[in-house]
Amino acid sequence: MKPSNTPQFMQLPTFDGIVPSELSADYILPDTYPDVKKILRARARPVLIGRYISGRKLEFSCAVDYIVIFSADGEGGESLHCVHFAGDFESTLGELDELDNANIVLTPRMSALNVRLSNPRKLSIRSTVSTDVKISSMLPCTAKCEGARTLEEELSLERLCDTVTSGRERTFTAEPLRISENLEPDSTQPSIDEIVTCDATIHFHEARPMYTSDDFTVSLKGDAVVTCLYKSRSEAGNYRSFSRKIPISYIVGADDFRDSFTDCRPESITAYALAVPTEINAVVAEDNYGERRIVELDMTADVNVHITGGEELPITLDAYSTERESECVMKDFDCHSPSKVVFANFSIGENVTRDGLNLPEDTVIVDAAADVSVGSVTLERGRAVMNGNAFISCILSDNAGSFTSSDFTVPIRCEMSAPDITEPFAYNCLPSVSDLRVRIDPERISFDFEVSLGTELFERSRRHVVDTIRLIGETRSTSNDSAMTLCYPSKDETLWQIAKRYNTTVSALEAANRENSRVLLVPSAMPHTFVIDA
Repeated sequence: MKPSNTPQFMQLPTFDGIVPSELSADYILPDTYPDVKKILRARARPVLIGRYISGRKLEFSCAVDYIVIFSADGEGGESLHCVHFAGDFESTLGELDELDNANIVLTPRMSALNVRLSNPRKLSIRSTVSTDVKISSMLPCTAKCEGARTLEEELSLERLCDTVTSGRERTFTAEPLRISENLEPDSTQPSIDEIVTCDATIHFHEARPMYTSDDFTVSLKGDAVVTCLYKSRSEAGNYRSFSRKIPISYIVGADDFRDSFTDCRPESITAYALAVPTEINAVVAEDNYGERRIVELDMTADVNVHITGGEELPITLDAYSTERESECVMKDFDCHSPSKVVFANFSIGENVTRDGLNLPEDTVIVDAAADVSVGSVTLERGRAVMNGNAFISCILSDNAGSFTSSDFTVPIRCEMSAPDITEPFAYNCLPSVSDLRVRIDPERISFDFEVSLGTELFERSRRHVVDTIRLIGETRSTSNDSAMTLCYPSKDETLWQIAKRYNTTVSALEAANRENSRVLLVPSAMPHTFVIDA
């Protein structure tokens, strides 16, 4: 443990909240697109652009990429089209605690999206972006001393100390992740006429910090799941989709943040990462047989890395002076332990009845997409139990070539080992869906998919500690009287409590009482300490 009178700083949460941003806009289709007949799917992806600090004010800006798939009438029947357009917004948080050297985590997410067809060429968008804002700052955890005349007087204070394991954390944006890959549909699927849309999600199932005396990196491993919806070259000219999983291995340098973890135990350093695609380009190419069966994919994603570690720091539970009257100003503070990051991958199989959906018997699945969220995490018998929902959007078609869409909600549940986590605790969960398969039969629609998630769990605790020690009045005269007072301590009374009550020190009590006894010899003195709760 570091000396209790050495100034130490603990990284403590100073703000944890949600900033909602309401967006509304009208989008006019370019002349290259046909009139909209029906909106089949609307999705949005918020991306953090930047943040700015000015005194006690935090400003940040985000862009939102809207993706709308719609059907249109044409000479050959209904066709599918996809349009991308962007919006942006800025938000401000004021009256915050000191932001210099603070760790700021901003995670924008879509919480509401509604796209309405105002007329065949105008889309009206109403959406809400909820930005999770988490700020932790370096705050002193060493009790201050007021009224000391000299440094020696301050250092001579009697302090009752304990240690807490404080979390250290840093969040940063790494160099963009770039993926280039050639993708091909199954051999049973027809070749490609044109791509309607190509989308991707990225999930890291491993984040391994490597902290040595020479290097500090985070090794990331995961998958990019790419889904391509295309118009086929079959005689009917119908639409198909296929998905591919691309393995990712990415090493991120973290040397700029080495000093933040110098005093952390190497085994306590953990990490997780979140990647958001920012640009996806897909072009059709021919294979070795001259068939248009290759999708040349080039993709860029922002990678946000969060690193945590644990450092042992002292806190003052009580203090007094043997030379002057003193009082302690107490305070409560909430601290969190170093996080435990758990990765999991599990399968979900659910189905719904077709009753009430009014689907023709010859309906087929053209494409499906899913988002997933975790609504709660509870601890049960040493395991973290996560419950949430997967939201599945299906584009359907009948033999006449008419398109429709349906949305479904499927519950998810996962249990992960967490024997060393106790209440109260908090969590951050980053789930994603991969390998989504949807089947339709005359009676039911079945969903099979995998959920990958990384979860950060950390305990929260409240400690009652000394904030300030105040020395009052003049120095008391010392006495050469060698008389001792007999003390009969109660069963649970500690040496610290006795020393404080008689205005002596624990070391003086131990020196005067060499052997264990029910009676203690204490130098005669009067107590001169007070406690004030702030």
